[in-house]
Amino acid sequence: MRIFFVFLFVCFSASAFAQSHEGHAGGGAPQTQNSPAQGNQVKTGMEETHVPIEVPVENQAKIGLRTVKAEKRNVEHTIRTVGTVTVDQTREAHVHTKIKGWIETIYADYVGKPVEKGQPLFDLYSPDLIATQEEYLAARQQGAIGREIAAAARNRLQLWDVPQTEIERLEKNGKAKRAVTFNSPAEGFIVEKMAIQGMYITPEMELYRITDLSRLWIIVTLYEYDVAVISEGDEAVISLPYDPEKSFTGKISYIYPEIEEETRTAKARIEIDNPEQRFKPGMFANVEMKKNLGESVVVPDDAVLDTGTRSIVFVKTDVSHFEPREVKVGPRVEDNFIILSGLDGGEDIVVSAHFLIDAESKFQAAIRKGSPSQAGHGGHGGE
Repeated sequence: MRIFFVFLFVCFSASAFAQSHEGHAGGGAPQTQNSPAQGNQVKTGMEETHVPIEVPVENQAKIGLRTVKAEKRNVEHTIRTVGTVTVDQTREAHVHTKIKGWIETIYADYVGKPVEKGQPLFDLYSPDLIATQEEYLAARQQGAIGREIAAAARNRLQLWDVPQTEIERLEKNGKAKRAVTFNSPAEGFIVEKMAIQGMYITPEMELYRITDLSRLWIIVTLYEYDVAVISEGDEAVISLPYDPEKSFTGKISYIYPEIEEETRTAKARIEIDNPEQRFKPGMFANVEMKKNLGESVVVPDDAVLDTGTRSIVFVKTDVSHFEPREVKVGPRVEDNFIILSGLDGGEDIVVSAHFLIDAESKFQAAIRKGSPSQAGHGGHGGE
C-alpha cells in the first residue's frame, strides 16, 4: 500500500511537471499551473511555498481527490461535556468557638444530619463563660455604679458568639448556666464533624463544616476554542447519567481565567438549584450548551491544512485547476471550522488527498523558484 501511494505521487508529480514544461519545447507559454496570476500564490514573506496546480480529471479519482462546497449558513454551536458536582463555596459555614472549654453535650451528632440556622449543635462548659455570666449578674445588682461593668460583660458574651437566647435567659433568670448551648450559624447538612462529647476545644479547632445543598455548582472542562464562544449567563442543560431522560437547567456563572497548558482546556462554573437533593457533591453530570454564532462560512475540518504559521485550503477554480488559499480560521463547530476570511460560501474546496495536492503544490513552487524567469522562457522558446 505504501509503495502504491509513493508510485501514485511520483506519477502525479511527473505528469504535472511534464505538463508544466510541455509548452516550452515549442516555444509557447507554460501550462495553466505556471501561468495564473501571481497574487494567488501563498507566500512566507517574499518566498513562495505553494502555487496553483493542475490535476487532470482522469487522475482525480485515482488519487482519491474529493471536493465539497463551503457553506454559508446560520451556525449553532453545541458543546457537550461532563461536569463534576461540587458544593457552592458561598454557602459553606465552618464552626469554631472563640473561647476554650469542654463539650458536654452534642446535638448534631453525625455527618449528613440536616440542621437549621439557630438549631443547637452542642453545649460548652467553660470557666470563662461562667465567670463572665456571674460578673454580669453581680454588676447589675450594683445599680448605676455597675452599669458599665455589666455592659462590658454582656458585650463580651456577644463577642464570644453566645446566642442571644442564652443572654436573654441570663437576664431573665438571674442565674449563671454551667454549660452554654451554641447554635448552628447556617442552614444545611453537616458534611464534616470533628466535635466529640467530652472533648476539650480551643478557638483554632474546626468543629463542624455545614453546607447548604439547595444550590450547587457544576464544574465543567471546556476546550480552548469553546471558551472563546461561551460567556457568563449562557444557559446549560444538565442531565444525570443514571436518568438521561430528565433534564435540568442552570447558568454559567463564572469562567475561570486560566488555561491548563498540558490539556489546553479551561474550566467553567454552572450554578443549579437543587431543592429535591437529586444532585450530590462528587457526582458526574452530562452538560450541553448551545450558542448561536450567526451566519458564517463553514468548511469541514479535513479541508484545512495547518502549516504551523498559517491555515490553507485548496480551492477548485475549474474542473482541473486547484488554487491554494490562505484563510483565517475561527472556532471549531463539531467537525467543521468557521472561516472568518479568505473564502466565500459556495466555493469548491478539497477535503481529501491533501498529502498529494499539498506536496505537488510545494514541488511546483520549488521548480518555479529554481527555474528561469517567465521572460527568459519566452526568449528561449523563440530560439
